[in-house]
Amino acid sequence: FRGHCLIWHSYQPQWFQEITDPQEMENTIVDHITNVLNHYKGKIDTWDVVNEAIDDESTGEDGTWDMRDSFIYRALPNFVDIAFQTARKVDPSVKLFYNDYDIEGDDIRDGKKANSVYNFVKDMVERGIPIDGVGIQYHLHTDKIVTYENVMKNIRKFNDLGLEVQITEMDINSVEGNTEEAFDLQAKLYGEALKACLDSENCTGFIIWGVGD
Repeated sequence: FRGHCLIWHSYQPQWFQEITDPQEMENTIVDHITNVLNHYKGKIDTWDVVNEAIDDESTGEDGTWDMRDSFIYRALPNFVDIAFQTARKVDPSVKLFYNDYDIEGDDIRDGKKANSVYNFVKDMVERGIPIDGVGIQYHLHTDKIVTYENVMKNIRKFNDLGLEVQITEMDINSVEGNTEEAFDLQAKLYGEALKACLDSENCTGFIIWGVGD
């Protein structure tokens, strides 16, 4: 099984959102990850440790990235490191992933967010932060598409870092409605996404987000 997700800024209880003290935030994150991983030890082999921590407008220029200005980041700027280190310590057997959207390839946001996430996880690898892979959510719609070639290019970049890739939340919304043309495009995009994964030695998972498609 695949676990999603340990740390995310959205849909959190008010008491968690009100934490501003760095030590309290760290203790809360460590306790949560420890309890969850111990509970599911031996049942879940892959976890999205942190979800959507990079800012949507991050440009990725010159090897940089911009973090999302979330309440977690404001209280504890190194929360990603702490989350991954804690997860590895609690259960060394599970694979640890960073998961995000709009990082499919150069077609989406001109590749800026994809480059930002690449820079971000590259830095983690270089600093020895335990990370095994990147989850590409792959939320598209029929007027927001990515080509097979650009997906392959993006997956290869992560492979060069020694990281796995999984397509984690695949869905394609038909903004034009239920037309034959939209269904044909939807089928084409699904096929290209699956082909890109199957054609990539480091793509180890393909997860559909819902049943509607």
